[in-house]
Amino acid sequence: MSHVRLSRFTLLVRLVLFLIAFGASLLLQLGVSRYQSQYVLEPMAERTENIQTISRFLNGVENCMAELDDYRWDYGNAETLIADMEASLSETAERSAAIHADIRESGEGYYLLASAARTTYGTLTEQLREIEVCLAANRTAEAAQLYYDQALPCGTYLLQYTRQLLERAILDNNDTYAALNALNVRLKRLQAVIVVVSVILALFMVSSLASLLRSVVQMTRASMQISEGRLDIPDVAEGSDEIGQMAKVFNEMKRSMRQRVELLNRNNEMERELHVKETEALELQNLIEREKLQQLRSQINPHFLFNTLNVIMYTAKQEGAEETRKLLDSLSRTFRYVLGSNDAEVPLSREIQIVDAFYSLYHARFADRLVLQWHIPPELELTEARVPSFIIQPLVENAFNHGLAHKEGGGRVDVYLEEAPEMIVVRVADNGVGMSEEALTQLREHLNDPPTMGDHIGLHNVAARLRLRGEQYGLEIQSTEGSGTEVVIRAPMEFESEGGETE
Repeated sequence: MSHVRLSRFTLLVRLVLFLIAFGASLLLQLGVSRYQSQYVLEPMAERTENIQTISRFLNGVENCMAELDDYRWDYGNAETLIADMEASLSETAERSAAIHADIRESGEGYYLLASAARTTYGTLTEQLREIEVCLAANRTAEAAQLYYDQALPCGTYLLQYTRQLLERAILDNNDTYAALNALNVRLKRLQAVIVVVSVILALFMVSSLASLLRSVVQMTRASMQISEGRLDIPDVAEGSDEIGQMAKVFNEMKRSMRQRVELLNRNNEMERELHVKETEALELQNLIEREKLQQLRSQINPHFLFNTLNVIMYTAKQEGAEETRKLLDSLSRTFRYVLGSNDAEVPLSREIQIVDAFYSLYHARFADRLVLQWHIPPELELTEARVPSFIIQPLVENAFNHGLAHKEGGGRVDVYLEEAPEMIVVRVADNGVGMSEEALTQLREHLNDPPTMGDHIGLHNVAARLRLRGEQYGLEIQSTEGSGTEVVIRAPMEFESEGGETE
């Protein structure tokens, strides 16, 4: 175990060190490049640009003074001279401001010359402005006097200072350039060393990864051969690092798999016998489910009997024996259907007849306060279409008892029979008191529980029987408080063949 841990640690440390060293070399390379740019290349470029700025400033001053020196004061074009002087002053002003003059970075001599040049240039600029004013006012003699007495000597001094400043900048730049160039050479050598080290580290990393990939490829090929059922292949080469340990575990797994396959082959007969027993157990489970379905179908709401008897007794007091006979006939047909029919599916026409018989009992007591209306498309074959027995009457009874009984003035129940693709849809809707959102949610949750005695027992019974028949059967409830409730049943469309079988 200690050997395995040491091997894993060694390979992990090696890869991590390679990555750290390679990353450090890249960071060092970036740092050297930034240092070289900031402290070598940028100062050299700034000094060169400063020399060019001084040289352009000197040329601009020389051109301006040459224009004034060549001007003929007695008959020259003053407007042209003023335009040329304005252009020269604008250009030299920008270059004068761009001349570098920081005593902390430049020598004292350079700083004094730069300051003298700027001061003299400012004086010359004011004098030239006065000359422009005189020329614009056509005072040529006064303008010539200003030039020869003030501007020309000032310009001469400015040219002298600027030339000395240029010479000093060139000399200082030569000394600085030599030092910066020597530093730049050393930095380039350091960069070359860093590049070499980075390449060496990259080669080590590539070598380690190639070794890793080689082992992975071997195990991949072996895994493909094992997936084809070839368990007698040679073992994968093992090593001392974690990849080698993985290869060792892979080989052990292969040998263990081969032993298991042999064991499975020996026990093949036992597996077949076990499959037969599982099939028998499944058939037994199906039988239990059918029995459970039959038990659910046989449940009847006890209060249905009491409610019916109350209706009959009330009618017997108020009417004659003929009405009582009709009521008893409806009751007998209802119980005969409920207690005597154990078929899984019955014709849709029989379901409609039993609902009408049940409605006649309620109508005898409540008269027009409770109205049942059928909505049946003419193309629907009532005698051939088959539905699970006793699924519509509990929904109608639920609508009468919970939807309309508590509504003042009664109400109406509409039963819609609709034919969808390979499905039959039954919708029982009332305009009764409805349910709140909370009560509706609670009822939907209770429909998933086994049916018990209490409220909505008929609805629970129908939902449970449909749930046992499979996912193709379904029951949905929608209700709005104060507007009514709608229950929808969906079931596969089945028809009775000529031989009496359902298809």
